[in-house]
Amino acid sequence: MVPADDTLSPSRRAALLQLGALCGLALSGDVLAAVAGSRKAGPPLLLTPTELALTGVLAELIIPRTDTPGALAVGAHRTIDHLLHACSTAAHQGQFRAGLARIDAVAQAHAGKGFAALTPTRQAALLHRLDAGAEPFTAADREFFRQLKGHVTFAYYTSEAGASRELAYLPVPGGFTGRIKVTPATRAWAI
Repeated sequence: MVPADDTLSPSRRAALLQLGALCGLALSGDVLAAVAGSRKAGPPLLLTPTELALTGVLAELIIPRTDTPGALAVGAHRTIDHLLHACSTAAHQGQFRAGLARIDAVAQAHAGKGFAALTPTRQAALLHRLDAGAEPFTAADREFFRQLKGHVTFAYYTSEAGASRELAYLPVPGGFTGRIKVTPATRAWAI
C-alpha cells in the first residue's frame, strides 16, 4: 500500500532535474519535468481508476517486492499515468489503454474474470504467453507488453527507492577506487 503523503518535495524535483541534466540523459525536458512532477496520490490523470489499478498489478508482476519495494509500492503505475498524460501523443495514449483492455479481455475470455482478479499463478502464466506473443496474443500485444515493461522499468528506477535501495547511489560520488571485487551480491550504480 502506498503511504498517503508521497508527493515529491521541491528539493527532490530539483535533484531529479539536475541529475538528468548532469548525466546528459537523452530525455526531453517534458519527460524530465514529468518524472520530477509525478505524483503518488490523488485521482489518475489519464487512465481510469480501473486502468490504473490494472497497470499497478502488471507493474508489480514485472518488478515484484523482494527485499526492496516493488513497482506498486513506489507508485510506478501513477508515474506511468503521469508520463502518459504529460508526454505521450493521443495515439500512444490510446494504444496503451487498448493494450490494457486487451489483457483484461483475454483474461475475461479464458478465466471468466478480469486480469486483476486472477490468482498470481494465472496472472504470471498469462503474462508469459503475452511476452512470447503466443496464442491468444498477437505480435502487437507482445509489442505493447515490451513498451509496458519499459515504462515500468523507467518509473521504478527513477523513483527514490529504485535508485537508492535497488541500485547503489551516492548523491556526491567520491574518487576512483580501483580493483573492487565484484560478487553476485554487488549492486549496480544509479547515476
